[in-house]
Amino acid sequence: MRALTTTANLALAISLLALTLSTLRSGRMPAELRSWVFFSIGSFTLLVHAALDAFPSPDLMDVSGLFEAMTLAFFGIGLAFLYGADRERVRRLHGEAERDSGTGLYNRGAFRTLVSARLEKPAPGASSLAILDLDGFKRVNDEFGHPRGDQLLELVAAALRANLRTRDLAARYGGDEFIIFFDTCSERDAERVVQRIRASVQSVSELAGTAVTMSAGIAGYPIRANDFDGLVRAADEVLIRVKREGKDRVGVAV
Repeated sequence: MRALTTTANLALAISLLALTLSTLRSGRMPAELRSWVFFSIGSFTLLVHAALDAFPSPDLMDVSGLFEAMTLAFFGIGLAFLYGADRERVRRLHGEAERDSGTGLYNRGAFRTLVSARLEKPAPGASSLAILDLDGFKRVNDEFGHPRGDQLLELVAAALRANLRTRDLAARYGGDEFIIFFDTCSERDAERVVQRIRASVQSVSELAGTAVTMSAGIAGYPIRANDFDGLVRAADEVLIRVKREGKDRVGVAV
């Protein structure tokens, strides 16, 4: 029976070592690699422990017990790292589900959820919402192709990030339309930021050889509306007015 146990231990150790080496060679992500390093060490200590059991000696009983404890410890640590890697993968996938794949900004659904949560427990003072629309974007796609249009959208997203605070939220709202929630920011302060973004968009689009302009409408909370849908409607009405009056400027609700 003892010989059978020893053989099983040796087989398990060899199998685990082979699996560990195979996994390390497969180029897994760093978090998983950390776990498999500990599995490798645990496999080695298990192999030593099995060898000591195969050739028992009273002088080596303590050493055998030590390797058994080390094996349990290394495999326990490896499992903990592997569990952490799985949790990190879930968090990453959740983050990807919230993001627009073309720009890296929040997508429409995630933006709505985040802003609605902010409005349920608003910070003291006013906040603002802006809707931004690229003038002439369809012409870029028609004349230069969709890859050039996608590149322009990425540049616009970069311009937004460069001009916003960490507590502000920005999303690609659809097509060539973007939306921003300015937390604890008045309409006039939001207008100044959007004007900077408008100038940045014009500059980067000219450098890219796809000159477009940007129109925007801004509405404040709670002065114009006290919920997400109301704010979007108010800002969109301003944007429509700006488009009708000639585009390439920023309007504020009145």
